[in-house]
Amino acid sequence: MEIKSTGIPGMDEILGGGIGLPSTMIIAGNPGTGRTTIGMQALCAAAKEGETVLYVGITPKSTENLQDIFSGYEFFDERVNIHTFNISSVERDPLTMLVELGNLVASLNPDRIVIDPVTPIGFAFAEAERRRFIYSLNTAIGEWNAIVYLTGTMSTEDLCRSVITDIVDGVVYLSQNLGNRRSKRCIKIVKLSNSNYIPGEHAFDISNSGMRIYPRIEPEIIESDWEIKKIKIGIPGLEEYVGGGIFERSSTLIAGNIGTAKTLFGLQFIIEGALNGEPGIISCFEETPRELRSYASNFGVNLFDLEEKGLVKIIHTSPSEMNSCKHALILRENLENMNAKRILIDDISAFDMMMDDINEKKGHIFNLIRLFKNKGVTSVLTDGNMAPGNDILQYEMPISSLVDNLLLLRNIEIEKEVRKVVTVLKVHGSIHEKHIISYDVDDNGINIGPFIKDM
Repeated sequence: MEIKSTGIPGMDEILGGGIGLPSTMIIAGNPGTGRTTIGMQALCAAAKEGETVLYVGITPKSTENLQDIFSGYEFFDERVNIHTFNISSVERDPLTMLVELGNLVASLNPDRIVIDPVTPIGFAFAEAERRRFIYSLNTAIGEWNAIVYLTGTMSTEDLCRSVITDIVDGVVYLSQNLGNRRSKRCIKIVKLSNSNYIPGEHAFDISNSGMRIYPRIEPEIIESDWEIKKIKIGIPGLEEYVGGGIFERSSTLIAGNIGTAKTLFGLQFIIEGALNGEPGIISCFEETPRELRSYASNFGVNLFDLEEKGLVKIIHTSPSEMNSCKHALILRENLENMNAKRILIDDISAFDMMMDDINEKKGHIFNLIRLFKNKGVTSVLTDGNMAPGNDILQYEMPISSLVDNLLLLRNIEIEKEVRKVVTVLKVHGSIHEKHIISYDVDDNGINIGPFIKDM
């Protein structure tokens, strides 16, 4: 079977390479989930490649009306053949529609066909008669030697009861969660003859340019023979307390209260790499790129200059508009494009806005860390979820077990003076300092001081 591209960004990846020719797929979902958009976008992409394509609309609208609606999309191609059947007629007399459709297909000999939607066809029939019609439609489709997309207004329960899901080669389900804070669109492969598809839910969005799918990233564990070496964090004095530096490709979590300079710790890590020819990415959620540049300039660092040289890239994402699949894919693309060696995620508490379930958050961070390791990237993550009253020696955030190194920052009161302290709780593969270490921040950045016990 020849594998053809769907022409929809991200779709081929989740399908395991594309869609077979010939084959039949149903794209199901509730109203407003994008079933018509994905079907028309696939046809337009194929038309641009020289294929003959046919859109069959089961609708009260006219062909001209649909043409006007579809032409509003940037991806629309006028070479798409559009034919409509009146929905009320098709509900009562689907056999006449099937004969006319067969004649139309015979005259055009299309490579791809969309029937949108298939669910109203024969709706007035008894269930047994409707099933027989669906079998007749399937027999006709088998003679067309084309890629056929059927769309349907169906819930997940409808999928289980429908005979359509038994006869098609693939079942794709679109969903839309309209929450109070944000909307979340997901696509899931329920059934596919190709076993290489990526299971689970994948995020997607729809704009005037069409649908884009963000495949869920689940990096495998890759064992390679890379050289084990330590790299500098970029904070003088701290290196010796973590065993001479952190291992390349390791992950470090910097957790702390408000005002402990977590972002500055991360920035100095990225800047240290950039000044030594190691490109780095800053993925931030609260501060904008302009604010980060201004922040860095307070400590004598021209972040914009490093960006212009391709040594630093800032990726700002609004937490309210973020989804995990899209976020991971954007990071992966940028890591590959600039061959990054370091990355800063500042800070992971923003994930609380896009994931209500703590296990989902933990899984996303685990996948990110594994992705970074596979790409040869050393990562630093900051977390501001610590409450002011928390014991500095306790950190209960579930992701602490996922990282290789863990630093805790806190403001504490010593002799009526607020001091900043850092505690190294974990450094995989190294002997590290066990004492509480003081530090302060001045125009030069972070300065590591003496142990608390020596003060």
